[in-house]
Amino acid sequence: MIDFYRKYRAVGNWINLLLLGSVMLPLLALSYYNHPSPVDDYCYIDTVFKYGWLEAMNYYYTGWTGRYFGILLNHSNPLLFHWIEGFKVLPVVLLAGTVGALYWLARQLTPTLSRWAHAGFAGVIFFLYLLKIPSVAEAYYWMAAFVTYTVPTLLTLCWIVVVLRWYRLETSLMRWLTALFAGFLLFATIGSSETNLLVIMLLLAGWCGYRVLFQRRWDAFMLGMVVVAVFSCYLFFSAPGNEARLGGNPLSGNVVASALSSFRKLIVLSIEWITRTPLLLFSVVWLLVLSRMAPQARTYFAVPPLYVLLLYVGVLSAQLFPSYYGIGIEPTLRVINCVYFFFLVGWFYLVGVVFHYLAQKRTFAFPPLLYVGVCVVLALLVALSFYRSPQVRMLYTDWLRGGAAAFDREMYARYALIKQTEASEVYLPAIQHRPPSLFVGDIEKSESHWWNKCTAGYFGKQTIHLLEKPTTE
Repeated sequence: MIDFYRKYRAVGNWINLLLLGSVMLPLLALSYYNHPSPVDDYCYIDTVFKYGWLEAMNYYYTGWTGRYFGILLNHSNPLLFHWIEGFKVLPVVLLAGTVGALYWLARQLTPTLSRWAHAGFAGVIFFLYLLKIPSVAEAYYWMAAFVTYTVPTLLTLCWIVVVLRWYRLETSLMRWLTALFAGFLLFATIGSSETNLLVIMLLLAGWCGYRVLFQRRWDAFMLGMVVVAVFSCYLFFSAPGNEARLGGNPLSGNVVASALSSFRKLIVLSIEWITRTPLLLFSVVWLLVLSRMAPQARTYFAVPPLYVLLLYVGVLSAQLFPSYYGIGIEPTLRVINCVYFFFLVGWFYLVGVVFHYLAQKRTFAFPPLLYVGVCVVLALLVALSFYRSPQVRMLYTDWLRGGAAAFDREMYARYALIKQTEASEVYLPAIQHRPPSLFVGDIEKSESHWWNKCTAGYFGKQTIHLLEKPTTE
């Protein structure tokens, strides 16, 4: 039985890595064709060129939003150095960071498993994520979106790991350095977006509540994180620019209606993610893995299930709340990206917590035939889900049918035309090929549109006109 289980695990790890590669390959290939978007990417750097780096950030902080860390990253994008190719590098870094953060978290929660198993776990989460991700472009290719959503989401995972590791350190120097790093991650995450602010504040409250209510303990590290969080929230909410968003829509500011809308939306999304992906079967495989782990190896899952469930629902619904409360609209795709990511990570953790709780009351033994049956059914369901996924089909279509490459050529031709035009007014043809995995938006027909003005200002022109509408994708 032990030999059978080892072979099962070894084969399973390789299959999980294969799943990771199946969705990572087109993502990496498409990165080569990525470009800065006229939707906001140019605006940040145009403001820097006009007013200076610090003053430009202050302009956004006082006039639009309190996302101080997101403001910092957006005003430091590769356009600041006239490095268009930087937008091809950043998605690769972000993709590697996503898998790396998942791997690091798996390694912390299940230290007795092999590195291959941890990599396989990261592969499964990422595979499931790409199957139903609402917007690939807003998650990994559009910088104005990913620095305020994807980046802080990954920072949140890293913060969780760093906090857990702090309690295992023995030397005071390493504890001090780790505490400083955890403080920075907390500070950066809170300053990225309202969505991630609520997520990490709930996680912080959940951690403090567990330490005080269940373990009857508190420590200076925990109190230090609370101080950092309070200071960071003060910087965020005291920004004068927040009034521009809260006061811009008469439907904003209704707490009860926003909370109800958030829960309703979460229920709809959860049903979609559970029924339209192989999540349940992967959960069964996860149970098989957990059943082979000693109780001591499941230390991080020894948390009251109801407590984790409440925190899980709170974290997911809280991400939807700002959209309804702040501007009175449905959450954007980039927000749903984050909700789905935390849904997957939290789901597997919750399954582990429930299993550990039940395993303390009875012993679970699964026959070898069950392993084989689960593998066969899972393989069929994974293949079907992969084939039917609109997101996966979109990635491979944009890459292999040349849409992304054509978009890349058109963008370089546009840069050349702007450079060759000596007049202060530039007339640009619309981008004909718009691969949905990369394309977010283009300049508009009105030369007075914000995106046109920002793009013109960045390239040193007075106005930019759009000549025609696109005809193909």
